This record gives sequence, C-alpha cells and structure tokens, in this order.
Amino acid sequence: MIKLIISDMDGTLLNSNHELPQDFMYVFETLQERGIYFCVASGRQYLSLLSFFAPIKDKMAFISENGAFVSINGKEVYQNAISPYHIQQVVARYKQFSGMAIGLCGKKATYLLPTTPYAEEQVNIYHHTVEKITDLSQIDDTISQITILDPIGAREHSFPAFSSLSQEGLKITISGAYWIDITNEGVNKGVAVTALQEFLGIFPEETMAFGDYLNDLELLKRASYSYAMKNAQEEVKQVAFYETKDDNNHNGVLKTICEVLKIPLSS
Repeated sequence: MIKLIISDMDGTLLNSNHELPQDFMYVFETLQERGIYFCVASGRQYLSLLSFFAPIKDKMAFISENGAFVSINGKEVYQNAISPYHIQQVVARYKQFSGMAIGLCGKKATYLLPTTPYAEEQVNIYHHTVEKITDLSQIDDTISQITILDPIGAREHSFPAFSSLSQEGLKITISGAYWIDITNEGVNKGVAVTALQEFLGIFPEETMAFGDYLNDLELLKRASYSYAMKNAQEEVKQVAFYETKDDNNHNGVLKTICEVLKIPLSS
C-alpha cells in the first residue's frame, strides 16, 4: 500500500514552462482523502518550493536544496547546514570564473553575489526570494546549499574545478545542464527521504518516487515504486524500477499516480 509519494520538480512534475499540471490540486486532494502524504524533492530553494504550493504548504512535505532541508506540515524535520569555512572555499573557487552566478541558499533567502544580468535572470527563475549582496559578511542566515549557474555548460566547463572540493567534505552535484549544486558530503535526496520516512513511520515499500536527473538517483533508491521519467537521463532509467509512459510535458507524474492508485483524472 502506497503511503508516501515523492516527486522531483523540474523536468518531472513541472513542465518546461515551470508550471504544475492542470489536475494537480484535484489529485492532491484525492491523496489527502486517502491518507497518502505528498512531498516534492528538489534542488530548489525552500522558499521557491513554497511559492508553488502556497495554498497547501502546511499540508504537504518539502525536501529542498537537494536534501539539505526537510519539512512537513510547516515544521522542520531535518537540516544540514554548510560551515562558513566551506562557503568561503566555494566562493574562492567561483571567483576564478567569469560570466557565471553563485547563489547561497538559506532559510530566509538565496543570497546572490554580483553577476551578469542574464545569469541573475536565470537564478530568479528557480529562486523565489533573492537578495543581492557584495560580501559574505552581509549574510545572517544558515546556508544549506550553494548553487552555481554555468551558462557555458556545467559538466565540461566548471564542474572539474569544483569537484576537487569533495576532498574538503563537500558534495558536488550536477543538477542540470547548466547547474551545479554544492552541499555537505552525505547530503542527498535519499538521506532526506529516509529522515522523512522515519519521521512518518513509512517504509520504502510504501513509497512512490519520480525523478529525471542525476540528483534523483538516491531518491529513487529509497522507494520500491521508483519511476524514471520518460525524458530522464539514461543513468536514472537504469536505477528506477519503472519508467513513466509520458514525459514531464505530458503529465507523466500525475498520469502514473492515477493509473497506479486508480484515481480518475478530472479532465
């Protein structure tokens, strides 16, 4: 029996225009009636996730910053913050490049160091509350994740330079074609899912999960009902037990949920 459903956001639940499916609220309310918890798990900032689900934010769970922060029904369950020393190490490495952007994700905001107008625009798409700063001393917040935007391409261009920071106790993840996410070593969506499952008393055998990219691998390993999106990376499809029939632009997540749980779609 499925008791918990967890979905990645970008490339999974959201379409390419960063929109929720039309029938989302209907399906969510049906899950509520059946006593099934719904959670989104994303590399996005916590406040960004809240902005998508404002009317129901206290009725669901959130795994943000790639698993560095977990909350349910408005209450914090887990956080793994990056130390000031490690933040300085990342920023020093970032300053070796130009034309990129760096955002430091905290509970109150994402703090953005000076960058190009284009990079700033891209950061604002994924982060709801962005504060521009010129120096790290201006931050009065706990930082759970550092996000790097590389418009040239993360995997080939900047990832090799940041990857060596793994020797400093940090986890460097390619979360999109142009994005690198940095957290403490040991932070991932899977660890966060385990924390949530333990808090709720729910087992992997009672969990359904959806993902499309490399930062979803650990998430999918914590669910017996694990689905790679039709549009997922090949590595993700190799880890998941199942694959959705439709991609993120054709309601793949909701159609699968409704098929498995026998929920009639409203349209």
